[in-house]
Amino acid sequence: MDYDLSRLGSREFEHLVQSLAKCVLGPGARVFGDGPDGGREISFHGPVPYPHRGQEWDGYGVVQAKYRQVPAARPSDGAWLQREIRKELEDWASAGSKRGAVPEFIVFATNVRLSAAAGSGGIDRIERFIAGEAFRRGIALKGWAVWHRDEICRFLDTHPQVRQSYLAFMTASDVIAQLVGRDSSHAFPADVAAVMRAHAAGELIADQWLRLGQAGAEPSAGRIGLGPVAVDLNAAREAGPDGPRTVLAGQHVIERGDSVLRPSRQPAVSRPHILLLGGPGQGKTTLGQLVCQAYRAAMFDEDDRLLTAQVRDVLHAMRRDLAEMGFRAPRCHRWPLRVALHAYAQALAEQDLPSLLQFLARQMSLRTSGVTEDALRHWLQTWPWLLVLDGLDEVARPAREAVLRGIEEFLSLARSLDADLLVVATTRPQDYRGEFHPGDYEPLTLTDMNPEEALHYAGRLAQARHRSDPDMHATVIDRTKAAAGNPMTWHLMRSPLQVTIMSLLVEKRLRMPQNRYELFDAYYATIYAREADKPGPTGELVAENQIHIDWLHQYAGLTIQTDEVVTEPADILTMPLSDLRDRLRSRLLEETEDPLRADALSAALTDAATERLVLLVSPQDDAVGFEVKSLQEYCAARALLSGPDTQIVPRLSYLATDKAWYQTWLLAAAGLFTTRPHLRDKLLTVLRDLDGNSPAHTLLLPGAHLALAMLDEDLARRYPRYHIHLAQHAAELITAPNDFAFDYALTFRQPWMAQTLAQAADRSDQVRERLVNTARTALGGQGLRAVFCLRTLARWARTDGCLQPAALQLLDSAAQSMSGEHLAAVKLFTSKVLGSTSAPMLPQHTPAATGSTTTLAAFLPGSDMAPAPGHETGDAQAALRWVVKWAADIPVTNELVDDVTVPLADQDALDHGPLLTESIWEWDMLPHAQRLLAEAAMAQPPTGWSIAQAFLHALHDIASWDFALGPVTVAGIND
Repeated sequence: MDYDLSRLGSREFEHLVQSLAKCVLGPGARVFGDGPDGGREISFHGPVPYPHRGQEWDGYGVVQAKYRQVPAARPSDGAWLQREIRKELEDWASAGSKRGAVPEFIVFATNVRLSAAAGSGGIDRIERFIAGEAFRRGIALKGWAVWHRDEICRFLDTHPQVRQSYLAFMTASDVIAQLVGRDSSHAFPADVAAVMRAHAAGELIADQWLRLGQAGAEPSAGRIGLGPVAVDLNAAREAGPDGPRTVLAGQHVIERGDSVLRPSRQPAVSRPHILLLGGPGQGKTTLGQLVCQAYRAAMFDEDDRLLTAQVRDVLHAMRRDLAEMGFRAPRCHRWPLRVALHAYAQALAEQDLPSLLQFLARQMSLRTSGVTEDALRHWLQTWPWLLVLDGLDEVARPAREAVLRGIEEFLSLARSLDADLLVVATTRPQDYRGEFHPGDYEPLTLTDMNPEEALHYAGRLAQARHRSDPDMHATVIDRTKAAAGNPMTWHLMRSPLQVTIMSLLVEKRLRMPQNRYELFDAYYATIYAREADKPGPTGELVAENQIHIDWLHQYAGLTIQTDEVVTEPADILTMPLSDLRDRLRSRLLEETEDPLRADALSAALTDAATERLVLLVSPQDDAVGFEVKSLQEYCAARALLSGPDTQIVPRLSYLATDKAWYQTWLLAAAGLFTTRPHLRDKLLTVLRDLDGNSPAHTLLLPGAHLALAMLDEDLARRYPRYHIHLAQHAAELITAPNDFAFDYALTFRQPWMAQTLAQAADRSDQVRERLVNTARTALGGQGLRAVFCLRTLARWARTDGCLQPAALQLLDSAAQSMSGEHLAAVKLFTSKVLGSTSAPMLPQHTPAATGSTTTLAAFLPGSDMAPAPGHETGDAQAALRWVVKWAADIPVTNELVDDVTVPLADQDALDHGPLLTESIWEWDMLPHAQRLLAEAAMAQPPTGWSIAQAFLHALHDIASWDFALGPVTVAGIND
């Protein structure tokens, strides 16, 4: 059988050769990993059963893989292989060679095809070439061989266990058609294969549209295709020796997928899966959709007459669009599946679905009948998969544990089947607590678009929307460029969603919005005016009933935000359409006192809202929701700003620390600054009060984090006094003894705090002085706050701006004054926390032998942990016992730094310890546990910075549990 070895790539071809060599040469063959290999992919010490029984090679031998990226299938292949072989033999014969022993036997394995003609063919010529080159260089070879393409194909036919691992790379064109009946060791029933084929074709058609397209396209213009508009997105990987590394997220997934990921063929420490973190509208879902489409486009042959004309057209268009955007096609034909995790959560809540595999089978059966759990299990074992798990952030916290348990059980099943599985999970950073184990998932954090990237995306969108209207196309491009160059509007073009909405607005408006609330508000007004100005009864209906249609959107946004429900098979959060219509009918009945008119008008208005305004969609009977979650959050924010002034600020105060409301709260704060200027001072007072209303908040500073987020949103750019107040409040985070944000976002975007404060300082001398004085005061104290302050100062020192000189001076002064325990604490903090982001003047620690080990319980202050006066209750005693029990399960290693012991808490135990299990806590225990953890954190000396972080880590988790709020009632909306 012929196999397409050219699809493997150099790395996987080497791995294929290693696997075949183990089979052909026997178990004694030694495999060398990636990296410098000393001229061998595999070595052996004879005897080995090759070339055949009775004529075994006996001695030291090596196998070398020679992969040509694009084999020419011409005489040049042979010339290329001769050059490669000559270089290898020259390296072995060189007097200064560091390769070690010269082999007695050698095998050159290549993906090029050599002719078999006796005497004159490529095979015989290469073997004579090896003999001659070895003789001229004094290499006494006892035997040699060339495993060319045809020989490797023969080996693959002989060794099915190797063939199966690499078949997805080597099968071209229609994967399923070629797979059926091909491999007797993993036979796949033809009827099931036909179902899989039909499902892939159906998903190719269904996923061809860009979801954001409807946000800007008039229904009459048709939907916007994914391919013509989509772009790959930049993402930051974990910091390496040179700091964070930026990659194109989609291509990174494809590259990861171009490796065999079966557990039996991966190192035990590898992280095969990817966690994609991104804020609202940053394109996580669209990127997952694009990657899945790239895999589907690689599966089929455009000339296959068994495909429908529609499938062939979509396939051709997708391949063309991917090629135009420079998106490399995958070499490994993985089977792509995408799961909306909130749909899985809803299925778990409503039905007896014990496994994610069963859920996948049911979801596939909605589009293609005949998919069973057993068939999918066999398919998982047989063929490589890509599984996109989209939107953990959209799973409500009470349901998240069951969802994660289902995912982990699926991964365990995949490992037991030795499945070749790549998982890409997506979530917002807010409210993410490290649920996807860092030992399995590599985190990628989507970065904000820069002006060039935003304009590139806007250009693709304008081309798709206005292909037949060059004048409008030019207008949109010119106005978008102007918006990108304006510092008042540029910050509203940092995500694909924002650029999409801005592109729509510039078609109709010259003045651009100044914050996100104004952006969405202008978008809503533009869409509304477009429909209200149209002739006919529907336009008249929309124009005359704006107050009711506004209410309808706000009620839906608030209801979905409060009680998120997903309706299958849609991938959006919904509420019952009948409930929305009934509530509108009741509202209209109060106004008209005419039941018949209320019935007719409520039906007409809900139809207009879902079919004409396009913010609300009805994916199926009795379900309505927002296709774009950010627009749902905007409508909920509008609802929060409704009603009397006396209720608005208390309502925002009530919701300020609930992570589920984080983005909605920020939108509401922006709306308050825009539409309720007389309430600005009261809102800032709420943030100040928030940081002092409990021991947990005193340390975690949720109000300061919200102030920082408001600075990043640029809400106060036009109001200098409020800009200064927000910056002064956020300045408290410089010395806060925690290494994570209250909303968890800074765990993955730590530079954000330093960058946002630096930008604020560049706009105000008062802010600059406050930030510098805060840092100087902290360093003078040489306590925990002095240690944590170094993190922000080091980042300012590496960034151009007005804070850089002061940061360098403060760091230099601090480095010269350090001594004793403080110096030891800083050395380890610099090495363990700052790493490549440190400043050159800060002292470094060279890791040495660690000292003794203990547990976190040893660092609980003994007498101080007794219940405080007035708290001698059973709940307080229970909280004390549980904190001690939890701390005893967290290992601590004592590291010696300049003869000073500096303890380090085990981060993995903190991330996945029992304290994260909410169900073990009684509600009345939480205030006592928060007080105990806060006191334990603040009792630590500078050398205990890691211990303080550990207690604060736990405090952060349990503090967030008391934010499970009841229903939010807004007068005139849902009261």
